[in-house]
Amino acid sequence: MDDRVRPASPDVRKLSFAFVAGVLATHAATNLLPAWVLVLLGLSALPPWRGRALWSAAVLGLLIASLHGQRYLDERWPAARHGEQIDVVGHVVSLPERSLATGREGSDADLHTLRFEFEPVDPALPRRIRASWYRTQTTLRGGDCWKLTLRVRTPHGSSNPRAFDYEGWLYRRGIGAVATVRDGVPCAEERPMPVLRARQAIVDRIDAWLGEHPGKAMAVALTVGDDAGFSDADWDAFRRTGTSHLVAISGFNIAILAGLAFLLLRWTWPASMRLALRLPAQKAAMVAAAIAGLGYGLLAGWESPAQRAALMLALLLLAALPDRRADPSRVLAFALALMLAFDPAAALAPGLWLSFGAVAAIFYSTAGRLRAPGVAVVAVKLQMMLSVLLAPLTLYFFDGAAWLGPFVNLLAVPAMAVLTPLVLAAVALAEVIPSLGVPALGWVADALHLLQVSFAWIATHAPSAWIPAAPPLAALLMSLFGALLLFAPRGWPLRWLALPCFVPLLLPPQAPVHGPFEMTVLDVGQGLAVLVRTPHHSLLYDAGPAFEDGFDAGESVVAPYILGLGQRDVDRLLLSHGDSDHSGGVPAVRRLVGVRDELGTLPANACHEGQGWEWDGVRFELLHPDAGTWSDNNRSCVMRVSAPGFSALLTGDIERGAEARLLDVHAGAMKADVLIAPHHGSLLTLFLFNSVIL
Repeated sequence: MDDRVRPASPDVRKLSFAFVAGVLATHAATNLLPAWVLVLLGLSALPPWRGRALWSAAVLGLLIASLHGQRYLDERWPAARHGEQIDVVGHVVSLPERSLATGREGSDADLHTLRFEFEPVDPALPRRIRASWYRTQTTLRGGDCWKLTLRVRTPHGSSNPRAFDYEGWLYRRGIGAVATVRDGVPCAEERPMPVLRARQAIVDRIDAWLGEHPGKAMAVALTVGDDAGFSDADWDAFRRTGTSHLVAISGFNIAILAGLAFLLLRWTWPASMRLALRLPAQKAAMVAAAIAGLGYGLLAGWESPAQRAALMLALLLLAALPDRRADPSRVLAFALALMLAFDPAAALAPGLWLSFGAVAAIFYSTAGRLRAPGVAVVAVKLQMMLSVLLAPLTLYFFDGAAWLGPFVNLLAVPAMAVLTPLVLAAVALAEVIPSLGVPALGWVADALHLLQVSFAWIATHAPSAWIPAAPPLAALLMSLFGALLLFAPRGWPLRWLALPCFVPLLLPPQAPVHGPFEMTVLDVGQGLAVLVRTPHHSLLYDAGPAFEDGFDAGESVVAPYILGLGQRDVDRLLLSHGDSDHSGGVPAVRRLVGVRDELGTLPANACHEGQGWEWDGVRFELLHPDAGTWSDNNRSCVMRVSAPGFSALLTGDIERGAEARLLDVHAGAMKADVLIAPHHGSLLTLFLFNSVIL
């Protein structure tokens, strides 16, 4: 017998966190490590290196994430072939998103735009392509085979702080190319996709049963997880009321269905003595709940939120099957590591950390604490605890918070807890007994629409429903420590110290203006959006484009950046001219950010030479257009921003004629340290640059 003392096995939590740290280290790096470095790291983690379990777990996480990233890069459409047109045979592997086609002449009821994910048969092509089919009468269904003529582009996003990371979103979904459909014909090559085809069939049936019912989008979203029916205004209302998690199939919805399955089987199982003797009702109910959660996750398309929720629920329930109490923290840590082992890219999704954070917060805040009589009191306490504990994460990921969220959810959560199983039951009943199920589905859709209208009303009428805030990381960490201290188990000393930890979050954001003024040129692709800020004022010059493919710079780039600075509005919006690549984002900016004053957006407030004002010692002067007749681009508002020792010139889309006039009439004022060159340029633009900058 070997009497030597062997080191104790590391706790599963430590191993899981070490693995997660390895995955995060890969994503934090600017480049993937070279292959030879990965080989050396792998060798260093192998036996017989005893006592290195944590190191081995971290290296394993790093290796899995690196291999996942390298595989994606290998499959990604090469930049050298950007814009190439190819013929591709493949399958539609998502539920197509359909919207009314728009163009220069407005909307056309006979045409629509389709967006879908497409998997080519040819293994030499990217595994998954995000395709858009504009102004078409074609009908696509999930699982169909098509031969498409595609104009394929390399995926890329914009380089803006606080904006939606489109390229990261494509990476998380394994999409290696984006494309525009030029033409397409159906093909006969079959591919078994029973879950997707079943989801598509359910969507088609709900569409036929409900027609144009305003509650259809909510019914479809809660049944199969397809949220394409919601408009931008709907999502804005969900965000402002803190209810987005209720309409996307995730932890809440899956927990409701699993809980219902648990209760039903727990009550009915003892009716059979034979079954009860073989397996106790409690354990049978746990198995049923896990199966129900996994099944609902599959019905929702097995998207990341549903995966996380179903996996956590199944592990927690299965861990509790033996006749001993499972430690939730160990199960949760293992579930996080398992999730990232199968999908390392999920670490880049804010939803992952909010989901696991919410479950951890529930366990932490309820440990020996919720002793209040009555379910209602317990629910109120739990909602408030979750709101406080998750506030730092929400502020970190979204640069703001819906202060009404905790209060709206007190009513919305019970309502959705009833309506979610009802809509599923109504859909099932409509399939079996249409004469009963279809009217029942209509009644549930009425209730869902009423709830959605309530969200919209609250978002519109509540003062400052969304509070933009971008506290420094130190303030967020301090508030997180304060939240943990505030809801620590009874008996912890110095809990009063929790309150001062929240003070930094309540302080107004410090104006991050360096010098007399700060000018930020946002990356909006083709177009322009510039934010100029002085210590107490702000000007937005143009708002970027809005394209038919769904990209709206005002919504995706400009508004998030402004709100992320802690600003609720801008003092003035100056539109250089009416071209869509400069003005397309204006409606979204008006909707999401307060605009106190506008210049150049309408004939009544057109800009013209000679206008000007001063903010905080910074001079804003309009040098063009004059009273002459100019083409659309040459009517652009040209503005000079100047302070002692520094100046900038914003020129819109002026062309040769306006450039020549400015150099002739305003030669002195055209001197500037920074020139935002005209978008279209001309042979004279180089001379303009030399005249302004040199």
